[in-house]
Amino acid sequence: MYVDIAALVREALLDNGCDPSLLGNFDSHSTIALDFNDIPSVYISSSDDDIWLWSRIAEYQDTILEQCSYNLLKELLEGAEYIRGGHFSLAENESYLELKALLLPWCLENKQNFASALSGFFERLERFTKALR
Repeated sequence: MYVDIAALVREALLDNGCDPSLLGNFDSHSTIALDFNDIPSVYISSSDDDIWLWSRIAEYQDTILEQCSYNLLKELLEGAEYIRGGHFSLAENESYLELKALLLPWCLENKQNFASALSGFFERLERFTKALR
């Protein structure tokens, strides 16, 4: 199922009250970045027919994982209805700790579903970021 992710992202953000002047030109063929002031950027990537939401939540360091493992594990164990497999994943990539979510197909059916998944990811991103402090 082909999804014009750029149009879906734009519609979802506008529907949730985002100022149109803050939205640049999104491209469905490359990763879309949503930048914020107080939390890490949220990235939206397409791979085949799959859509990933992800964020670089910290520079990867073993000491951070050792100190924050309980809080991170607690967050990982809490499910999310919009993610395949029901749970977030954490991975090291290019010296960063990344929070990732592979969206279920129903999230891509319309702007309301996508906005709900994006809001859920944003809320959990805040919690994962807090768990690293």
